[in-house]
Amino acid sequence: MNAKGNTIANVDRSIAKLTQLKELDLSGNQIKSIGRGKMFRNLTNLIYFNVGKNEISTIFHDTFLGPINIKQLVLSNNNINYIEDEAFTDLKKLEILDLEQNLLGSLYEEWFTGLSKLLSLNLAHNRVHNVPASVFRPLQNLRSLFLAGNRISSIDPRAFSGLTKLQELTLNDNLLSRVPTAALQSMPQLDSVVFDHNPVPKIKPLDFSHLSVSKISICQMPELVIIDAKAFYTLRNLTNLLIKNNKRLSYVDPLAFINVNNLRELNLAYNNLQGIQREMADFLPDGVRIHLYGNPLNCNCNSRWLRIILNPNLNSTLHLEEPEHLVCNSPANFNHKLLKDIDLVKLPKKCTPIILNLTQKSELVGKVGEKEILECRAMGSPPPKLHWSLPDGSNINSTLNEVRRRYFPPGTLVYYHLQPTDAGLFRCIAENSAGRDTAIIKLTVTGIDIHLFPIAVSSTFVTLVWNGTERRAFPQYKIVYGIDDGKNGTIPEETQFAMASQSRKTYTISRLRPDTKYRFCIGYEDASGYWLQISCCLTITQDAKFMLQGISRPNNVAAVAIGLVLLLALVLCLASLASRRYRQRFYENTDKTNTNIGDDSTPNASTSTAVSSSGTIALDNLYRPLLHSS
Repeated sequence: MNAKGNTIANVDRSIAKLTQLKELDLSGNQIKSIGRGKMFRNLTNLIYFNVGKNEISTIFHDTFLGPINIKQLVLSNNNINYIEDEAFTDLKKLEILDLEQNLLGSLYEEWFTGLSKLLSLNLAHNRVHNVPASVFRPLQNLRSLFLAGNRISSIDPRAFSGLTKLQELTLNDNLLSRVPTAALQSMPQLDSVVFDHNPVPKIKPLDFSHLSVSKISICQMPELVIIDAKAFYTLRNLTNLLIKNNKRLSYVDPLAFINVNNLRELNLAYNNLQGIQREMADFLPDGVRIHLYGNPLNCNCNSRWLRIILNPNLNSTLHLEEPEHLVCNSPANFNHKLLKDIDLVKLPKKCTPIILNLTQKSELVGKVGEKEILECRAMGSPPPKLHWSLPDGSNINSTLNEVRRRYFPPGTLVYYHLQPTDAGLFRCIAENSAGRDTAIIKLTVTGIDIHLFPIAVSSTFVTLVWNGTERRAFPQYKIVYGIDDGKNGTIPEETQFAMASQSRKTYTISRLRPDTKYRFCIGYEDASGYWLQISCCLTITQDAKFMLQGISRPNNVAAVAIGLVLLLALVLCLASLASRRYRQRFYENTDKTNTNIGDDSTPNASTSTAVSSSGTIALDNLYRPLLHSS
């Protein structure tokens, strides 16, 4: 049944009556929901169901209850952003599941429960940002997995666990900054990997190693500059290697391809290569076709061996493809000339090294504590040796192996934690028997905007405050302190420490000695134990008398306070005494008045009224039972 390309907005429940239906195409409509429960329960003969190019946003756990014989389900080009657990669990015979071009942001193992016969899963062009461990474990028979065009920046080493039969994997057009080597090695039958258009700056040693693949594609990589030695190592089934259209790729190590005995095609076209070194030929198998056109070739001693290969009278074991497009870019006298047209005698056997422009800026700016990588590569004949000269004049070579910095041949210098003293001019020096070349990189190291200073100093404690940790440069900070030994800027040998989180801004350190000079430093200590000092301050604790002064001041204040309280009590006492005197006089006057009234009236007059001629009430005439009861 074909109902594609209409304006259908809802799937009528009457579709459940079409029990003999084998194919149903509802693609290209305006369907927002494909129902729940019994809608497809009776479609047990349905094999192909296409509901792509609609407006569906949710797949419920009971949406596909019933059509147990579906082999191909197309849900591509919808707005699906939520799939309930076990939504496809009833589709035991499903072989192809297409979820391309939706809005899925995460992947969950529960989605794929019951899909043991699935052969192809298309999740391309969604919004997936990472691939967690064992997410595809239920898909034990999966052959093809398409993850291209997502936002994947990380892949767990166990992400593809259980995919023992996977043959085809696409990871192109994602945000991966390194090759997920361990994850790839977990698939013993992997045959093809497409890794195009990922921001990987360098293919490092063993990145692609010990795989069963026959084809690898690494094209249009916007950040790729270097392919190191043994980048492609022990790939015994590899026949086709595509490394083309990488506009920044400037260096391929001559030892990049080791134990690739079945390689038939090496495509290095349209990169930024000035050439490839002759030593590479020693490790390539016979009959390899090399595509090198579209590169800015430097037709000097490094291209001499390529020119020899192009000699029609020479039966070479290597083949340069499309020699009519193999154009020289330098030196000036060979510019725009075909390599095959240059007389071999004009290409020297030896030449001085040329340090390659790895598109690294000549001036770099790093922050204290950050990682910085300095790259240098050179070409020449004989092959040049490289070393670095540091700002302090010392030379660095392959023997350097420190916690804070390390040298990786042939020319990578890594600083794991920059310090202010690392700033200056770095010189990469390439030398061979024909001469030398030097490249200079200026490194500026800026400080982290975190400053430590005391706000309260006593004889035995100091309260410290700092700013800037909310910028989250490090997960936590360490405060180290000790008696200052007079060494400029260094931490004392005998120290103590306290930990501080990113959100904390103050800390009080107690049990200090009076009248003693202390150095307090805030910094970060990594997992290897390396200490990165960020900010320090010097403080002298108060002498022992300071605490006594602190005690005497409260005593004086207390004495004054007590005096005021006593004075106030005296005033209240005097006021109370004056009040009593006044009331006593008042009562005496009242009694006299009552006595006079009793003399002038009859005996019954005093009991008939309690009001005197002056309008006052005689207190003796008031009834006070509470007083008598007590």
